[in-house]
Amino acid sequence: MTGFSEDRNNNASQKRQRTSGGDSEGKKKRTATLDDLDAIECPLCFKPLTIPIFQCDNGHIACFTCLHKLSQKCATCSLKTRYRNRAMERLLELLRIISFAETSTHLKICAFTQRACPFSSCDFVCFNKDLYDHSVAKHCESAYMFECGEPVFIYPLNGKRVILKERTTEGEGEIVIVECFDTPQGRIFYASCIGPGEEELSYTFKLFSSCSDRLWFESVLKRVRHVTDEVPDEHFMLVPSCMCPDYKFYICIHRQTDEEDDE
Repeated sequence: MTGFSEDRNNNASQKRQRTSGGDSEGKKKRTATLDDLDAIECPLCFKPLTIPIFQCDNGHIACFTCLHKLSQKCATCSLKTRYRNRAMERLLELLRIISFAETSTHLKICAFTQRACPFSSCDFVCFNKDLYDHSVAKHCESAYMFECGEPVFIYPLNGKRVILKERTTEGEGEIVIVECFDTPQGRIFYASCIGPGEEELSYTFKLFSSCSDRLWFESVLKRVRHVTDEVPDEHFMLVPSCMCPDYKFYICIHRQTDEEDDE
């Protein structure tokens, strides 16, 4: 009996340590996902469970209304339903059902939202966090890493797309797509962001031709769910045909905080 008592005391002590207010890890709010809302419905009337919740000796639950309709007799095994299910009641107290509007907002920023591969020759679909790895494996000739505020040399070709992944130690990082379109007036360059998030981003294009001509373009970086083959009607850089194709091309991506620090 002594050994059992010591084990129980040790388990209680470990639980107190995990939830201790002095532990910074214990202060972090944990979240979870409930995949099936049927789990919080009464199995008899199929209405959402409310406190109090009762159960029989076999663990079959019933809501308060059904409990009295059945005279406290379990509808599944006929045993007496007389005990409160405190664990389920606690779960309901902590559960927060998000609205459709909240779900839509979450889908826009969640790293686990599924996205189509931005390359037109590929029908691969994956989580956003895996998109860059797929692009490196299947489209390695046009995949780059970048850091916000640092220029990256790229060479986009007509009808081709360049994908850039942010190098970061926190989170998944942003994913940026650069597109190139040839038109009678010249070559159009356009960038968009398919990475999840809510931060405001901008980008700068710098072009240096072999004859020492220079072009500079700066614009906001629009967030999109997928990339189409359509020529953009705003926020693009037009390079005259006389400067193509012999040029050096750079892109520099900025966060709003980066721009404020530079001022």
